[in-house]
This record gives sequence, structure tokens and C-alpha cells, in this order.
Amino acid sequence: MPFVSGTREVNAFQLNTPIIAGKPFFDYTQHYFHILQDIRDNSQYEGFYIKGERIVKTLDRYFQAGVGNRITRLLFDTALLLYVDRFCPATYPTKVDEELFKQFVNYAFIWAYSLRAQYNHLGWQSAQNYVLERSDSSILNSLNIYKLIADSDTPVSLMSALADRLMPLSKQHVNKKVVEVISADKIDEQEEGIYTHYFHFFKTNTYYTE
Repeated sequence: MPFVSGTREVNAFQLNTPIIAGKPFFDYTQHYFHILQDIRDNSQYEGFYIKGERIVKTLDRYFQAGVGNRITRLLFDTALLLYVDRFCPATYPTKVDEELFKQFVNYAFIWAYSLRAQYNHLGWQSAQNYVLERSDSSILNSLNIYKLIADSDTPVSLMSALADRLMPLSKQHVNKKVVEVISADKIDEQEEGIYTHYFHFFKTNTYYTE
């Protein structure tokens, strides 16, 4: 499907497309495997990747262990995967494409890690309720970001919807570990140029209120 300019193409598959058994299934699986690899790892990729993203450096170094961290990272990565599939050209992204993707990385992070920040012990049931907007009313930012991506006509309309719906967290909303980091004034701590806690990025993106 060429863009209006005819110079580049969007991805040939979409995550919410019915899959035909046989070779199309294997093509589909390979397609998404490569997209996810590119998003997470490959700085040589011509399109969209997050390897050098400051948020991701913090997550990779300090927040990979434990069930809750793995669940949250999966939600985050899946949102990025769906965004790339829905809106990003397969090759030759423009500056606007890249800026919109960076903006979405921030929104997807705030959405996914709002869940982590509000639970002392995060499990799959709580994550499912969060995504399906079935969380207790005291849990902020419970929304189906995947449906929002699928239903949005443009990246700009998606960003607008997320800006309207995502709310800042305060100290009263977050779990004990985050409260300890806030109370000890360690939100902005760094080691070797990498921030040691993900909640720093809530503060810098104005999604934390005193």
C-alpha cells in the first residue's frame, strides 16, 4: 500500500488482520518477529527503534527481573509493536514519523508503567483488568491502548486521545517502593549516565504531581 507520494510502503500485515493457515501464517509470524527485533535492538534498522532511548536504557538495566516488571515490559513492547505496524512506513521514515514515534514511546511508557507504579505485587489478572479498563476506580490510567491504536486514523489523533486520557500520578497512588524512592529524593539518581528508577521519567514528562 503506497503512501500518496508513492515513494514508500506501509507494512503488508496488521496485527488485527485474520490469518490464513499455511505459508501466510509463517510470513505473518516472521514479519512481526523482525519488527520486534528492530524496535528493541537493531540500531542499524532504517526505520524505528528504541535501543538508544533513555527510558529503555533504565528499564533494560534495572527493571527486567521479577514477574511484575516482565509483565509491564511486555505491555509496553506490545504497544510499540502495534503502533509501528499501524502507522510506520516499512522504510524511509520522515523526521515527522520519527518525532511522532518518540512521542508515542513516552505515552506508551506512562501507560504501561503507571500500572507497575501502582501495584506492590503485579500479576497477570491485574494487568488484564488494566488493559480491559476493568481496574478498580482507584487505579489511574486503566485503558485499552491497543484498541485506541487500532481505532485511530492518524498518529496525531492517537496522541490527542492519549493526552486527554492519561493522568499524572501522585505519591498517594504509587506503591511502597516508589514512595521510598520519592521520599529518599532518589528519583533523579544516575549511574554511568543512566537513571536508576523509571519514575524519573514520570517526573520529566509531567506525569508525577507532588
